[in-house]
This record gives sequence, structure tokens and C-alpha cells, in this order.
Amino acid sequence: MNDEAAKAREARTLLERLGARVPGFSGYLERELRREVDQLLRAELASRLDTARASLAAYTRTLRPGAAGPLERLGSLDKSLDALANSVRHAGSGYGGLFDAVKVREEQLEVLYRLDLDLVESVDDVREAAVSLGSDDKVLARVEQAAAKVRAGLDRREGVVRGVFTQDGAGGGGR
Repeated sequence: MNDEAAKAREARTLLERLGARVPGFSGYLERELRREVDQLLRAELASRLDTARASLAAYTRTLRPGAAGPLERLGSLDKSLDALANSVRHAGSGYGGLFDAVKVREEQLEVLYRLDLDLVESVDDVREAAVSLGSDDKVLARVEQAAAKVRAGLDRREGVVRGVFTQDGAGGGGR
């Protein structure tokens, strides 16, 4: 994620660089940069899950119509991966804006970053397993287990985001 942040920093316009010299403005820019990186990361992860779904669909097309058991499992897994991709796309960033009443502390962001890194690895496991689908039931089970791990990671992340925003009594959900 640091590479993405570095790229985004380099892409700033001259006006943003000048504004960064105004007291308080640089902190605002850093927060916006974090939001942008978070959005890019979520979009990339959702895209990877969509790639896994495409691999599932390609494998499904190779099966005979009489293979009801595997087709049912694959259909269920496809729905699960679609839901995961949408959950990732629309996950809260865990980051409050400049004027929000609740401010997210640096250590809270670090926890989210660690969870995000785990999520990246889990999504890659799903994609790799889906690409290697074959007639082996063990590989299908591996895709299902990897998808369950992504769901668990998203749930943990959402719990952290909710905790961040409710600990100060603000009550709102994640962003």
C-alpha cells in the first residue's frame, strides 16, 4: 500500500503542493490521499474477486449438464464471490473526514492497514484457487475456504471500523 501512496503523492498538482505549505492543509491532503488509496485498493480487490468469478464461470461451462452437485456448489460460490466483491467495493474506509466529529487515530489506521493486507492475501488466495479449478473437488473446497476467509476478514475489518466510530460515542457506522 505504501507504493500506491507514493504514486499518489507524486501525482499531486502544483496547486496541491503549494497548498501543502499552508498550516493544516497538508494534514487534509494526507487524509484525502489515504481515502484515495483506500478506494483504489478496494477497487483492485473487487476486480480480483471478479477475475475469480470469471474463472469459476469458465470452469462451469466445461461441466456436463448432468453434474448437478458441482454445478450447485459452483453457483453458490459464484453468488458468494459476487457478494464479497460488492462488500469490498462498498466497505467503509474507517477514516473520518476533515470536519467529522470522530477522528480516527493513527494506531487505529494501522490496525485497519494490517487487516487490509490480510484481505489482499486472502483475495489473492481466492483468485489463485479459482484459476486452478479442475475436476478435483479439493480445489473447489480450497476456493470455498479462501472465500470464507475473505468474508471473515471483511467482518473483522467492519468490526474494527464500527468500533472506531462508536468508541467516542458518535454512534455512526463505518464510512
